[in-house]
Amino acid sequence: MLDVGRYFMPVTFVKKFIDIMAMHKQNTFHWHLTEDQGWRIEIKKYPKLTQVGSKRAESIVGQYSQNYPQQFDGKPSGGFYTQEEIKDVVRYAQSRFVTIVPEIEMPGHAQAALASYPELGCDPPKGIR
Repeated sequence: MLDVGRYFMPVTFVKKFIDIMAMHKQNTFHWHLTEDQGWRIEIKKYPKLTQVGSKRAESIVGQYSQNYPQQFDGKPSGGFYTQEEIKDVVRYAQSRFVTIVPEIEMPGHAQAALASYPELGCDPPKGIR
């Protein structure tokens, strides 16, 4: 499993990860593409998912419960995969006999999606009813 929803990894890293899996004869790759911290897959019908949901202003330092009050690094983070990049990674994995199982969480852990489209949430902005 590779969780790029929380910490984005470039395609070159994902391919190296697949190479290491294949070297160890592991053949199923769970690719965690969405999370509260980021939406990582391009959906052309919903462009805000990547325009807004693929970015965050900063990341928490340490574990969630480690520091109180919580501390943040102040470094912007983000990234997403285009549909062509996803197709390329799938072909790459297939050529190494690795099956990709994508994970797109909905409705839970969907803060990145709701930051992009707040009107879809349970508490829409005032004026949208």
